[in-house]
Amino acid sequence: MKILCVEDDRNIAQLLQITLAKQRYQIDLAQDGQAGWNLAEVYTYDLILLDVILPKMDGISFCKKLRTNESSNLNPNRDTPVILMTALDAVTNKVMGLDAGADDYIAKPFDLDELLARIRALFRRNQIQKTPLLTWGDLSLNPNSCEITYREKPIYLAAKEYEILELFLRHPEQIFNPSRLLDRLWTADEFPSEGAVRAHIKGLRQKLKKAGVADILETIYKQGYRLKQPELFSKDYQEEITPVVSVASELKAVWEKYRQSYSDRIFIIEQAITSLQNGTLTPTQQQEAEKEAHTLIGSLGCFGLDTASQISRQIQQLLKQEQGLETTEIAQLGKLITQLQQEISEYGCENRAESLSSIPVIPSASLLIVDDDLPLANQMVTEAKNWGFQAEIAINLKQAQEFLTHHFDVILLDINFSDSTENGLDFLALVRQQYPEIPVIILTAEDSFAQRVEAARLGSQCFLQKPIPPSQVLATITQVIQQNNQPIARLLIVDDDPGLLNFLRTLLEPCGYHLILLDQPHKFWETLEQTVPDLLILDVEFSVVSLSHQNSEKVSIWSGFDLCQVVRSDARWNRLPILFLSSHTDIETIQRSFTVGADDFLTKPIVPTELLTRVRTRLEQRQLWKVAEIDALTGLSLRRKVLQDLTRLLQLAQRQQQSFSLAILDLDKFKFVNDQYGHEMGDRVLNYFGKLLNQSFRQEDVVGRWGGEEFVVGMYGTSREDGIRRLAQVLQQFSQYLFTALDGTKFKVTFSAGIAQIPDDGKDLQTLYQKADAALYQAKKLGRNCICAATSG
Repeated sequence: MKILCVEDDRNIAQLLQITLAKQRYQIDLAQDGQAGWNLAEVYTYDLILLDVILPKMDGISFCKKLRTNESSNLNPNRDTPVILMTALDAVTNKVMGLDAGADDYIAKPFDLDELLARIRALFRRNQIQKTPLLTWGDLSLNPNSCEITYREKPIYLAAKEYEILELFLRHPEQIFNPSRLLDRLWTADEFPSEGAVRAHIKGLRQKLKKAGVADILETIYKQGYRLKQPELFSKDYQEEITPVVSVASELKAVWEKYRQSYSDRIFIIEQAITSLQNGTLTPTQQQEAEKEAHTLIGSLGCFGLDTASQISRQIQQLLKQEQGLETTEIAQLGKLITQLQQEISEYGCENRAESLSSIPVIPSASLLIVDDDLPLANQMVTEAKNWGFQAEIAINLKQAQEFLTHHFDVILLDINFSDSTENGLDFLALVRQQYPEIPVIILTAEDSFAQRVEAARLGSQCFLQKPIPPSQVLATITQVIQQNNQPIARLLIVDDDPGLLNFLRTLLEPCGYHLILLDQPHKFWETLEQTVPDLLILDVEFSVVSLSHQNSEKVSIWSGFDLCQVVRSDARWNRLPILFLSSHTDIETIQRSFTVGADDFLTKPIVPTELLTRVRTRLEQRQLWKVAEIDALTGLSLRRKVLQDLTRLLQLAQRQQQSFSLAILDLDKFKFVNDQYGHEMGDRVLNYFGKLLNQSFRQEDVVGRWGGEEFVVGMYGTSREDGIRRLAQVLQQFSQYLFTALDGTKFKVTFSAGIAQIPDDGKDLQTLYQKADAALYQAKKLGRNCICAATSG
């Protein structure tokens, strides 16, 4: 279900977004009436939440325009239910709203449970054309409970997979292409690629198949996807179900490792309660015990100790009282701490393991084999199963093109087909153009160096020659996939509870994320600059941090709010996505989180599937920002991003007392290349040079396109001499590469470079650049195709 919320109060809007997202609703937010109207004219919504007092267009006018002839007949929301929200609780305002075309009216401040109930009521009222229970054979989807079952057994899907299935079940006759699915199921501020849509379709198919359901989605060539007709659906489809991998053993190990630390926290609380009973409790002791109880609320709940989490919450509420506790309350604290200790001692991780075992794991990799040698292909399929792959065979290139819509993880391709005039290299070019993320491995009996070169140019990652044992082929495929599946996202998680950090490790590491876990908040900034994360996850409250400064100890009480504000005030990090995790559920904490700059907020105990969804969504948002910072032609960072990264790297090197070198590279006689062979050929040269630079330097180095044919490289921990050696290797490889112009002419290109280092050639980026640029000029004077070092002084 997709909801448009038009609300100019940012805090209320964010609260509604969080609340409704937990109910599996998709939310688009607009902060004024006109912005909301623009969205309503383009996107289809199942419900509109509309404030009455709005800038640019008030809610009453919005409603009238939607329901009357002022709205175009093509407006997809003319009949969409509308709930008005306002602090104006007068009867006349309600009458005006309902007369304007609203379906319901709720006064602020409203109870969230009441709002959700009203939303459900409107959806039920709208069920005349929407069957309450959506079924297809033995597969059932209940929109009210968001449950999916097959033959009375539950199926667990990710949020987007659930929405895709619901959409197809509601519209069995319609064809949905990826673009249309994006419009229907993603919010206006989300911009995933069509490849992401295909990946969700693939995930849905695999999970249904794992549950024993046939593939109910039909791929319509070059059109999209449609629910299969009933006569094509086999209820008797049976397949061995791959057991879901449980993380119980890992979780148990984490719990056993940190059980004592939680017992220590409980002991601190117990001591405070004993002092309270004896009348010797100090304010500091009470505050420390209250903080420990707060930590236990979230941490214990994450391990499945829901009762212990609730007991901890009751203890915290009693310890938070500033006035003296009554005798009955002191006695209650004594009983609660005893109950908490019993819960801890009896816990064996079984309940939590059972709930986590239902979390869907990442499906095994899928392999498309394109080869007309069917006996060999069948051998490959058999071997692939032994290596954990799901393999399909295409015996010709036409069939292979049809298979592409299934979005495979890797393709094994023969480039010669005996009964076809087509060449496998043409198919390789098609894959590179439409699905550049899919690695392709060539397997052929053809022993042609020219074909090897052409395959490499088209992006094939490996070239294997028949005959070759199937096991060796699969070993190569596995290696290629591992290279392509290196952790692309780094997550920095800051929480002073080591047990919770390791719990998060068990959830996030299997998804391929690279985790940096930090339980010492005072090392936050140093860690941030060293690791350069793609997402920041913060706790709201930390324990008291003791710092030593010039032989004097000082105490600093830091919070996640403080760290968030520091990040947002720095130009290099102000677009870093930030997700808060907290045991606090009060509106003040949630509002303050978004006020200081958070992108998202999750409450403890953590719901694993919800956390994974939020992390994935924020990383997709980060990736879209990165795209704007990347030069599409070379794949390197653009000037603005390069400046930020060079500044960060230079400051890090100076703090760590490491060497740092800056190099400027310029392609020689590049204008001649454009004039002689055309700008298209010049673009090919730039593209190849960008790829070569990206492959030749380390991940911690900064490589970017400064402008035109000029590039910069910042090398951390690298002296001027070492930098020259590395650049010389790049120059040798680049100058030997043979480019082929459109008319068949062969030519080569070289580059010149200048390099400077700290502190000999300067201590700031501007001075280093000037010295490196002067060295580059010297290299040009010496005849180009060489590297010169800056002269000191």
